[in-house]
Amino acid sequence: MVTIPRKEEENKRIREAQRISILEAAKDIFARKGWSTTILDIASAASVSPGLIYHYFANKEAIFCELLGQTIQSDLDIFQQLMQSGDTAAQRLEVLISSMLKFRQDQIKRFGITVQAAKETSSSGNELEIMQRIFKNLKSDDSKAKDLQELMMKRMQTIHEIVLQLIVEGQKNGEFAPDPPHKLALMIFQSIQGLTTLALDKPEEYEQHYPYTDIIMRMLNCRNI
Repeated sequence: MVTIPRKEEENKRIREAQRISILEAAKDIFARKGWSTTILDIASAASVSPGLIYHYFANKEAIFCELLGQTIQSDLDIFQQLMQSGDTAAQRLEVLISSMLKFRQDQIKRFGITVQAAKETSSSGNELEIMQRIFKNLKSDDSKAKDLQELMMKRMQTIHEIVLQLIVEGQKNGEFAPDPPHKLALMIFQSIQGLTTLALDKPEEYEQHYPYTDIIMRMLNCRNI
């Protein structure tokens, strides 16, 4: 019997399917076991050998970062669509804040135990410090880790620029209070950071009062002054 070699396109499709299967399995395992997750756990859930996982990822940190990177890239795409919509500045900012809170909530639900484990070594609970704790176990020359760090910084910078742009636009239209835009933006970001800490430390209390977007928007409302 003659075996016909698979075409390169078919091999590429199979490799991508295996990679996706590994990531999907890892997503569930991280949600259940958090940072105690091992490559063996992921391999078992994906029904593959540990060796195959190492063919795609250097370690569990690389898998975690890949999952987080997918979510961040999706957010960046949503932000671009948001700015192209014809809604008012207040409507777009409300959607953006809701998206930011939902991102934090989804990440905590999906990777909550993992992030909490990393948070234990961070005195402030700051997102960058938490991610630095995760990144430290990645190889210093790991291009994917560097790509994710750059993507995170791009996400934060993009959000900051969009928030400022919407505040200035909203002030011109009489939608927001006439305080310095940077001051109003700081209030938004600090509120979200505080809510993230609450979600990590007291998830039940956080869920009890969720959502919070309407309260944050009322702080910006020019009719409150």
